[in-house]
Amino acid sequence: MIKNLQDCLTGLLFLALGVGFGWAASRHSLGSAADMGPGYVPLLLGLLLGLLGICILFKALTFEALGGGRVRHWGFGPLLRLLAGLFWLALCSGPAQWPWIGPWFQGWPTFGLVAGVAGLLLAVVPGTPGGTPARVWLWSIGLALLVLVLWVGPLDLDLPLWPTRAGN
Repeated sequence: MIKNLQDCLTGLLFLALGVGFGWAASRHSLGSAADMGPGYVPLLLGLLLGLLGICILFKALTFEALGGGRVRHWGFGPLLRLLAGLFWLALCSGPAQWPWIGPWFQGWPTFGLVAGVAGLLLAVVPGTPGGTPARVWLWSIGLALLVLVLWVGPLDLDLPLWPTRAGN
């Protein structure tokens, strides 16, 4: 019997995400602990996320919560804004590299990481009736600049930073 519905749903979500990431990572070569392949760390993180989901499910099934742990508000608006922002970031970083959406957007220009992070911030930073507080925008812009500096500097990642024309 479920004693805490909110924790039960959270545990199921973490378990599903962990199994999904583990399955996706197992499609890549794992290598060994000394010579890790591209699927090694994602597989371990997926397994840890699944284990966390099992622990939360155990807690939800054994310990009683005040009010039964009912879910009062689902919050679909913020979830949809976050998913739209992440989809925009994926499209801006080069849609050809994403196997699920790449074939549909073949030949489109790449907008680059700058436009992707800017669109993600516009989608995710909450708007309030009186306007978004300046400190939220300052923190968001600071985080975006940190990502851009790391991208160009020590990480040297192979994704476009600035827009490119279609066909390049």
